[in-house]
Amino acid sequence: MRLRTGLPLLLVLAACSSTPPDSAKLTLRNTQFEHVNVQVVITRGANCDERGPDFVGSQEFVLHRDQTKTIVAPNETSICWRRDRYPTNPHPGEWSGWSRAILFPGNDSTTDL
Repeated sequence: MRLRTGLPLLLVLAACSSTPPDSAKLTLRNTQFEHVNVQVVITRGANCDERGPDFVGSQEFVLHRDQTKTIVAPNETSICWRRDRYPTNPHPGEWSGWSRAILFPGNDSTTDL
């Protein structure tokens, strides 16, 4: 009897924690810097700076050494990311060039900053 009441709860939790089937994940890994500011853009376009109709979303965060951050992107989008140009002496607004990953649904990838 106990199994019957717990099984639906487990199924709901499993569904909430899984990645949607029409998306992909990119995990960014910082193995080099003590800490570094990172900017991520999800877009359907080729230009990571463009904030027009192809723009899906963005986020900024700090990654400490040996820390990772996983970004989930919807189908038919790319993930662009950049970091502080000078991580040991960061200046606001001074970014590295963009890196870009074109991901396919169900295919997950990991990369170092």
